Amino acid sequence: MESSDCPICKNKRLTTQRYPNKICYDCTKLCVTKDNKSIQFFNIDHSGGFVSIVDNKHHGNIHDCYVKGIKCYADEARFGGIVVSKV
Repeated sequence: MESSDCPICKNKRLTTQRYPNKICYDCTKLCVTKDNKSIQFFNIDHSGGFVSIVDNKHHGNIHDCYVKGIKCYADEARFGGIVVSKV
């Protein structure tokens, strides 16, 4: 892992060569849909998978999101967890 600036807020965050445009943890809390609804991303269970939750109720498979008007994409990380990256 290496330390570099978040592509959204410019705060320091840890990243890897695999995810060079990964946004920082604080920015992931600001993710919204194109309709400006809150969206969060999770693994389905301990073995992985991907699910998005819009407005704390609708479960789906939405990967696109926006942080401060900047388009991002969320997906399951290679070894589990979720990674959100600036497009």
